[in-house]
Amino acid sequence: MMKELMMALAVLGLAGCTSVQLPADRLEHSEASIRGAEEVGASGVPAARLHLQLAKDQIDTAKKMAAAGEERSVLVLARAESDAELAIGLAREVSVHADALRAAEDLKAVRDRGTP
Repeated sequence: MMKELMMALAVLGLAGCTSVQLPADRLEHSEASIRGAEEVGASGVPAARLHLQLAKDQIDTAKKMAAAGEERSVLVLARAESDAELAIGLAREVSVHADALRAAEDLKAVRDRGTP
Protein backbone atom coordinates (compact mmCIF):
# COMPACT_ATOMS: atom_id res chain seq x y z
CA MET A 1 0.00 0.00 0.00
CA MET A 2 2.76 2.44 0.93
CA LYS A 3 4.67 1.55 -2.22
CA GLU A 4 1.64 2.35 -4.40
CA LEU A 5 1.14 5.66 -2.64
CA MET A 6 4.79 6.60 -3.18
CA MET A 7 4.54 5.71 -6.89
CA ALA A 8 1.41 7.82 -7.29
CA LEU A 9 3.10 10.79 -5.61
CA ALA A 10 6.17 10.37 -7.81
CA VAL A 11 4.05 10.34 -10.97
CA LEU A 12 2.15 13.42 -9.83
CA GLY A 13 5.41 15.15 -8.95
CA LEU A 14 6.84 14.48 -12.40
CA ALA A 15 3.64 15.64 -14.07
CA GLY A 16 3.81 18.90 -12.15
CA CYS A 17 7.31 19.62 -13.45
CA THR A 18 6.44 19.55 -17.13
CA SER A 19 6.73 22.74 -19.09
CA VAL A 20 4.50 24.24 -21.74
CA GLN A 21 6.04 24.87 -25.13
CA LEU A 22 5.41 28.40 -26.37
CA PRO A 23 4.69 28.40 -30.12
CA ALA A 24 7.96 29.50 -31.72
CA ASP A 25 6.27 31.53 -34.44
CA ARG A 26 4.17 33.47 -31.91
CA LEU A 27 7.21 34.14 -29.74
CA GLU A 28 9.19 35.33 -32.75
CA HIS A 29 6.31 37.54 -33.88
CA SER A 30 5.98 39.10 -30.42
CA GLU A 31 9.69 39.78 -30.24
CA ALA A 32 9.62 41.23 -33.78
CA SER A 33 6.77 43.54 -32.75
CA ILE A 34 8.87 44.78 -29.86
CA ARG A 35 11.81 45.44 -32.18
CA GLY A 36 9.44 47.24 -34.56
CA ALA A 37 8.15 49.44 -31.76
CA GLU A 38 11.70 50.34 -30.80
CA GLU A 39 12.55 51.14 -34.42
CA VAL A 40 9.64 53.55 -34.87
CA GLY A 41 10.64 55.42 -31.73
CA ALA A 42 8.15 54.11 -29.19
CA SER A 43 10.61 54.76 -26.38
CA GLY A 44 10.34 58.50 -27.12
CA VAL A 45 6.55 58.62 -26.74
CA PRO A 46 5.36 58.28 -23.12
CA ALA A 47 2.22 56.21 -23.81
CA ALA A 48 4.04 54.02 -26.35
CA ARG A 49 6.98 53.57 -23.98
CA LEU A 50 4.59 52.23 -21.32
CA HIS A 51 3.12 49.62 -23.68
CA LEU A 52 6.56 48.72 -24.98
CA GLN A 53 7.76 48.03 -21.44
CA LEU A 54 4.60 46.04 -20.70
CA ALA A 55 5.24 43.92 -23.80
CA LYS A 56 8.82 43.20 -22.73
CA ASP A 57 7.72 42.29 -19.21
CA GLN A 58 4.93 40.07 -20.51
CA ILE A 59 7.29 38.13 -22.79
CA ASP A 60 9.54 37.46 -19.82
CA THR A 61 6.53 36.44 -17.74
CA ALA A 62 5.22 34.15 -20.50
CA LYS A 63 8.58 32.38 -20.73
CA LYS A 64 8.68 31.86 -16.96
CA MET A 65 5.09 30.64 -16.91
CA ALA A 66 5.76 28.22 -19.76
CA ALA A 67 8.78 26.84 -17.93
CA ALA A 68 6.59 26.33 -14.87
CA GLY A 69 4.02 24.45 -16.96
CA GLU A 70 1.29 27.08 -16.87
CA GLU A 71 -1.06 26.85 -19.86
CA ARG A 72 -1.93 30.56 -19.64
CA SER A 73 1.57 31.46 -20.80
CA VAL A 74 0.29 31.50 -24.38
CA LEU A 75 -2.32 34.11 -23.42
CA VAL A 76 0.31 36.29 -21.75
CA LEU A 77 2.42 36.01 -24.90
CA ALA A 78 -0.56 37.16 -27.00
CA ARG A 79 -1.03 40.11 -24.66
CA ALA A 80 2.64 41.00 -25.08
CA GLU A 81 2.22 41.06 -28.84
CA SER A 82 -0.87 43.26 -28.53
CA ASP A 83 0.95 45.74 -26.30
CA ALA A 84 3.90 45.87 -28.71
CA GLU A 85 1.55 46.52 -31.65
CA LEU A 86 -0.21 49.23 -29.65
CA ALA A 87 3.17 50.85 -28.92
CA ILE A 88 3.87 50.88 -32.67
CA GLY A 89 0.51 52.51 -33.37
CA LEU A 90 0.94 55.15 -30.68
CA ALA A 91 4.45 56.03 -31.88
CA ARG A 92 3.26 56.30 -35.47
CA GLU A 93 0.34 58.48 -34.42
CA VAL A 94 2.70 61.06 -32.95
CA SER A 95 4.75 61.10 -36.15
CA VAL A 96 1.70 61.43 -38.38
CA HIS A 97 0.28 64.19 -36.19
CA ALA A 98 3.54 66.16 -36.44
CA ASP A 99 3.52 65.74 -40.23
CA ALA A 100 -0.07 66.96 -40.40
CA LEU A 101 0.76 70.05 -38.36
CA ARG A 102 3.70 70.84 -40.64
CA ALA A 103 1.49 70.43 -43.71
CA ALA A 104 -1.12 72.75 -42.21
CA GLU A 105 1.55 75.35 -41.48
CA ASP A 106 2.88 75.07 -45.04
CA LEU A 107 -0.62 75.49 -46.45
CA LYS A 108 -1.21 78.54 -44.28
CA ALA A 109 2.08 80.07 -45.46
CA VAL A 110 1.09 79.51 -49.11
CA ARG A 111 -2.33 81.09 -48.53
CA ASP A 112 -0.79 84.04 -46.72
CA ARG A 113 1.43 84.73 -49.73
CA GLY A 114 -1.65 84.85 -51.92
CA THR A 115 -2.21 83.49 -55.37
CA PRO A 116 -0.69 85.37 -58.32
